[in-house]
Amino acid sequence: MSVTGKIVNGAVVLPPGTKLPEGAEVKIETIATEDPFLAAVERLAKPRPHLPKDYALNHGHYLRGEPKK
Repeated sequence: MSVTGKIVNGAVVLPPGTKLPEGAEVKIETIATEDPFLAAVERLAKPRPHLPKDYALNHGHYLRGEPKK
């Protein structure tokens, strides 16, 4: 039997109507784990509205005055 629940205030909350037999052993595993590396990349990958739209292509122009491509 496989049931998916959520943690609410530190307790496992199962879907309504889920019945487990008294004394049954259960195994709890997290489904979604947040990878710290992916979280950092996600923070950095957000749009930067204060930069020009061609900044990635012409960053040399904006940083050092090189000719635009």
